Amino acid sequence: MPTFLLNGATVNYGDEGSDDALVLLHAAGSSGAQWRGMLPHLTAKYRVITPDLYGHGKTDFWADPDTLTHEDQAALLQAVMADAGIDRCDMVGHSYGGATALRYILQHPGVVQRFVIIEPMLLNLLVDAGEEEVLADLYKMSKGFLSSVETHGPEYAWKEFLDFRNGPGSWEGYSERTRANFLQKTQGHIANLKANMKNRTPATELATITVPTLAIKSEQATSFDGRMVEIVAESLSDCELVTVPDTAHMLPLTHPDLVAELVLKHLAG
Repeated sequence: MPTFLLNGATVNYGDEGSDDALVLLHAAGSSGAQWRGMLPHLTAKYRVITPDLYGHGKTDFWADPDTLTHEDQAALLQAVMADAGIDRCDMVGHSYGGATALRYILQHPGVVQRFVIIEPMLLNLLVDAGEEEVLADLYKMSKGFLSSVETHGPEYAWKEFLDFRNGPGSWEGYSERTRANFLQKTQGHIANLKANMKNRTPATELATITVPTLAIKSEQATSFDGRMVEIVAESLSDCELVTVPDTAHMLPLTHPDLVAELVLKHLAG
């Protein structure tokens, strides 16, 4: 997998397949490896680029967790594009990676030709829309993690976070190795949560995006994941929203064949 240095940090990304470029941006706490179940479908038609964002996979942590922003992640993405020699691409962004993808598209108009967004993390849209009840659920997850790290330690915080995010018993269901991997990412996850809280991409700015977009919502989405993707779909000028039955937030991992089918159909126009 290609690596390079960016401002002293090692950046890693996957590069498989050939022909037109397709860039996939992963969720927080994950890495470019989250797309491996979809790759056999996608690499048959595309050169697929799967970056590890700062603090994920084999890419180094951002130096100061308090200062990381989605603009910084978008700058990392631009550096990956340059290293790979790509000036045009299609793009898929999931959750945290969806927020980064939108910042990138706004900063680099004309680069992304077609776009798929899966339940992006844009809590500012809920703030702007006055969705107080939905925000309470989101803050319980994000601010709860930050508080729990301070008061109870990383293991308690991760258990609480993952059981809320992925269902009761999720933490206990993971292998010891997987739990250790999450614990090693604590500082990176703190940086991610703070980056989400600092993101100020308003619906009016999203309305300037003209890229043909497919927005994907899982049927079992949390109140905040579902509402955020709905607002994004309403805000973009050329966007179709689909709800995928019998799925939850991590559907690229749990239903890779189905998500790949939706992505390929949209990219084919």
